[in-house]
Amino acid sequence: MARKPFKLAICHPFLEVKGGAEKCMLRIAERFDATVYCIHYDKEGTFPEFEKVDVRPIKKEKPAWAKFMPKRLYEGLSAGMAFYNLKIPRDEYDVIGVSSSPSEWARNNNLPAVWYCHSPAREVYDLYEWRMRQRGLAQKAAFFASTNVFRQVEGRIVPKIEHIFANSRSVQGRIRKYLGRESEILYSGVQFEKYYCKNYEPYFFYSSRIAPEKRYEIAINAFLKFREKYPKWKFIIAGSLFQEKKEHVQYYEKIKRMLGSAGEIRLDVEDKEIYELYANCTATLYTPLNEDFGLIPVESAASLKPCIAIKEGGPTETILDGKTGFLVETEGEMVKRMEELAEDIALAKRMGKAGREFCYKNFNWEVFMKRYEEVCRGVIASSR
Repeated sequence: MARKPFKLAICHPFLEVKGGAEKCMLRIAERFDATVYCIHYDKEGTFPEFEKVDVRPIKKEKPAWAKFMPKRLYEGLSAGMAFYNLKIPRDEYDVIGVSSSPSEWARNNNLPAVWYCHSPAREVYDLYEWRMRQRGLAQKAAFFASTNVFRQVEGRIVPKIEHIFANSRSVQGRIRKYLGRESEILYSGVQFEKYYCKNYEPYFFYSSRIAPEKRYEIAINAFLKFREKYPKWKFIIAGSLFQEKKEHVQYYEKIKRMLGSAGEIRLDVEDKEIYELYANCTATLYTPLNEDFGLIPVESAASLKPCIAIKEGGPTETILDGKTGFLVETEGEMVKRMEELAEDIALAKRMGKAGREFCYKNFNWEVFMKRYEEVCRGVIASSR
């Protein structure tokens, strides 16, 4: 006998790009026919499937004191206060599913809550020192003050959350270190039926948002060194660019100059084109800064392609080094691994096959949805 459906309200701060967090929330919303509350919804920027979801933008709070903060934190705190003050009518939901930070602040007036945590706010915690080094003296003072405000509110909200999922071991460690809570690892998946393999053409592929923390420059530098020996090869980058963020646009211009005629950067491409680019590349490159989880190695494996990634964060969980791809620590190592695959396409094929088998077993949406539903039903029962 089928169980009675439960009403899920999802809180996610911004639906503006085609990122991993947005993709995950879309799959959950589709599965449970959920309502999504967000601060800003850009239909053109994010996944078109959201048009079939009940998305309800909420008004962003703009406290006067926050305007003196760095823009990124001002946006974050403004969004946080909107969720902090959000009151969803109790008859419209049974449980709220909070997502990217600071949507977890919705737990202030709404319960029970299940947090699928992609990471505690990186600006405030694990990337704090990295961001601080990029700022001038006055900006550092404002950044210090604003992050302290964020931590104080976070410290009041997080203990109330009924259940926390972490999307990886790396994020589980951050939750424990910075928020003092235990969490359950629940890996998200990919829609394997949409990925396929056609060929192993002479190009490497990197698909992700265009943002400084993705560190495309490492992959580009490695590729340019590789290309000295293999001049016919190309490097194709495809990702969404949030035009309203000046630093992202500046970063795009920087990596575009770096890559030059050795490859191309395609912006805001359709999913079908992404699948094709995966299907025909020899391998993918992935060089983000301590990535939370990162779908690229899994999407690469789903396309029967190995991934060469920096040995930190999520890729250490999604790549079996030497079996489904390579984990590297330097540009020099990345060049060496690219050369190995260029010289031995049979190796790329073997790794790709092993990668798809490994990822299908471990990063499966059906497993994800079953456990997510179990926990949601459990916290609903406990809250009554």
